[in-house]
Amino acid sequence: MNRIKIQHLLLVLVCGSIGFSALVNAAAVSQVATDSGTYQGHASEYTEGVTVFHGLAYAAPPVRDLRWKPPAPAIPFAGVRQADRIGPACWQARNPNTSMYARGDLRRSEDCLYLNIFTGAADTGDALPVMIWFHGGGNTAGHGGPLIFDGSNLAARDAVIVTANYRLGPFGFLAHPALTRESENNSSGMYGILDQIEVLQWVQNNIAGFGGDPNRVTIFGQSAGGTDVCLIMSSPLAEGLVHGVIGQSPGCITMNDTLTEDGHRSGENFVRSLGITGSGDLALEQMRDISPQQIVSTMSTAGSGGGPVIDGWVVPGQPYDMIKAGRQNRIPIMVGGLADEYFGLQHLSPQISEAELDQYLARVFGDKAAAVKTAYADAIARSPLDAQKEISGDNGFILAARLWGGLVQGRGDDAYVYYFSRKPPVFRLYTPEQPDLNEDGGQRSFGAYHSGELAYVFDNLDLVGIGWDADDHALSETMADYWVNFARTGNPNGPGLPEWPIYDAASDVVQLLDAEVRAGVHPKKEALDRMERLYLEKR
Repeated sequence: MNRIKIQHLLLVLVCGSIGFSALVNAAAVSQVATDSGTYQGHASEYTEGVTVFHGLAYAAPPVRDLRWKPPAPAIPFAGVRQADRIGPACWQARNPNTSMYARGDLRRSEDCLYLNIFTGAADTGDALPVMIWFHGGGNTAGHGGPLIFDGSNLAARDAVIVTANYRLGPFGFLAHPALTRESENNSSGMYGILDQIEVLQWVQNNIAGFGGDPNRVTIFGQSAGGTDVCLIMSSPLAEGLVHGVIGQSPGCITMNDTLTEDGHRSGENFVRSLGITGSGDLALEQMRDISPQQIVSTMSTAGSGGGPVIDGWVVPGQPYDMIKAGRQNRIPIMVGGLADEYFGLQHLSPQISEAELDQYLARVFGDKAAAVKTAYADAIARSPLDAQKEISGDNGFILAARLWGGLVQGRGDDAYVYYFSRKPPVFRLYTPEQPDLNEDGGQRSFGAYHSGELAYVFDNLDLVGIGWDADDHALSETMADYWVNFARTGNPNGPGLPEWPIYDAASDVVQLLDAEVRAGVHPKKEALDRMERLYLEKR
């Protein structure tokens, strides 16, 4: 039983003389009027003193004429709506049940712009820090409602937690000349990011009613969600809406795809695969008449139709330059990656030959491929596939995280960088009813794999997974404390926690998150220094 649950149990015992029902009623914000209508929440199933609101609409359904347009305000309703059901996931392809990232048989819809709130407030005047979670999934999959993202145990630390859906795949990131032409901002392809910014605006307008402080809003996200919060930090549209950012395995810093060069090309190819040509009004009408099922099925042959782009409006320039210059959102960050990111992402990949590894290195590093290969000679001797996974992780998420921390520190703002090396048990993250991926009791065979930190961050080891031990629970409580402390003050440190120093690129000291939590020089420093030099040479 974790510390938060023990504290609540003791509180119930101590206050028994006043009656359990009185205690619950005193620690709940249960009915809240928003700008679209009134919602009735319910007590958390997992943590005392936390009220949960599921399925709150933050925008109108993006269907028919609103498909591929910025989000519109939520439709008002009368009466009191029971907030007891998670909204449907946004349209996405189903992934295989053999994957650790399997999401099961999701209820999917274009009417998917819903969020969930977990509040630890006893009163609307509590003004608790707010944390808004944007899920990962390559911006093509996922949703805000899985049990692993239940915010009860974070909210019990005196916070308000928001988890949200946003449009995915071609629904959220299709750029196309016809869509750009009809836009008053000369932009297309960033609808998923605009949904996330709409969540921020909804929070500003409504979160005080849930006991949250609109002037202490932290956005946090992992993988694609980590990339997205980085993009939001680079966006002038988010100015004043967010006060801290936590990026878990992010990728936006090295992004350079632009609307006209990459987005339009990908989008036109995708739309042609739907049997639609041209870029006028007729093409737009045909695009909006296509069924969501056909759009999703086309993804299997034509890809996702694009991803986030530098569109000139939502994100005016390359995030590296925007953040380095401090042009937008001068706020603190917490950022990091995992030691073995691709050992999870590619756990179903077949073995490759050394020749195939050479092709990968040439494609990624060009004339520097031989130097990179030499640096990873020992890993290659063990397994070309494992070497590719290690190189991909170093050059991807881990480098992007360290670069982001260095840019923020370099412009004079606080950055806190971490490196997660704990090897979690292997389990299906999003289908807790069937956790045991390999029927081996959750053995720790993938290292510190991509997404392996999620249950720790949400302090949900009692809800999902298999094979946890005492060190896992201790690390989870420490990480959850760090995350909420950062949302509260912009600094993760607090009483009883190992000291986490502000990041300094010169010393490259980061917080090492493992069975022992401590500060130390980045374990990947040499490899990351090399990758950073190669990246900067290509800019």
